[in-house]
Amino acid sequence: MIFVTVGNDFRGFDRLLKEMDRLAPRIPAEIVIQRGYSRYLPTNARHFDFVSMQSAAEYLRRSKLVVSHAGIGTIILCKEYGVPILIFPRRKGYGEHMNDHQMEIAQALAEKEGENIYVAYQENELEEKILNILKQGSRSHPFENDGRIHLIRTLKEFIKTI
Repeated sequence: MIFVTVGNDFRGFDRLLKEMDRLAPRIPAEIVIQRGYSRYLPTNARHFDFVSMQSAAEYLRRSKLVVSHAGIGTIILCKEYGVPILIFPRRKGYGEHMNDHQMEIAQALAEKEGENIYVAYQENELEEKILNILKQGSRSHPFENDGRIHLIRTLKEFIKTI
């Protein structure tokens, strides 16, 4: 299964959903899409708006590949579960986000390609990248993310000082 997730930003992410729905009949894996607030309704892939965090984590864990906006929570979970992730950042210019911080995240992570993190910036890049990732069939070993633990601790300390 390929799990496509757009997170929960109220702006939606129709550009990604339309392309993944168009590609669904040509991809040799079931595609399941989390639509969020997107308006587009896929016709070639199973989809839903939202699920609990526990259910979303289970979709991530069971996936051969996750295609996602550049949401740091999804990226961290994919690394922890050893699931390859293809990042397709939301763009301010398309009205998909308030700024281009997801482009900055994607550009920083593009250096990690080959470590089960992949990046596509345009819709016409998705099919080839998805097929190549599936062909590799690469899952890494799950690991405990010390960085997340330190981040949570730092955030808790910051909140206490407010």
